[in-house]
Amino acid sequence: WSDQGGYVRGFDATFDPTGYLLPAEQLQTLDPLFRWTLHAARQAWQDAGYPPQPETDRAGVILGNLSYPTRSYAELAESVWWALSKGEEPTGDGRERFMSGLPAHLVAQALGLQAGALSLDAACASSLYAIKLACDWLHDRKTDVMLAGGVNHADDLFLLGGFCAMNAMSMTGLSRPFHMDADGLVPAEGAGF
Repeated sequence: WSDQGGYVRGFDATFDPTGYLLPAEQLQTLDPLFRWTLHAARQAWQDAGYPPQPETDRAGVILGNLSYPTRSYAELAESVWWALSKGEEPTGDGRERFMSGLPAHLVAQALGLQAGALSLDAACASSLYAIKLACDWLHDRKTDVMLAGGVNHADDLFLLGGFCAMNAMSMTGLSRPFHMDADGLVPAEGAGF
């Protein structure tokens, strides 16, 4: 068993929920998966030199998202299960249950991208496949501008537990894709566009 991985620390001090086309208070309560996606998408949009609001309604987003449950989703499920077993009302933000598709749709809403939003899970190839699909949309002239990227913030109980049970984790704790000495994977979390 291994607990090796790449983990995001200190992000909450960096995240600014203002300046999106969605209320800041709605964004603050969501799992980091959603906030990382919004932050990275806005950074990519700005770094590309685009104005805060798209000048075209033909801009979209495709997000590769390893769709394992997040910690917030697991906590919501536990809350619902316990509440129902006691005949009480569950607590928590119900949007957490949409951790697969909602991040891309929030990006589209928050940045005013009107040409569509799509999430996909192609395991380790999710972000590359998102880029490929974004290129297809551009090539086919469905859109004029595309954001493409990837995000992962799976609950370790599911991600590490599952990969350890399959003996897929690197015994050396080193990530060496395509290297002759590669001995397994080292999962990491984060977002990038």
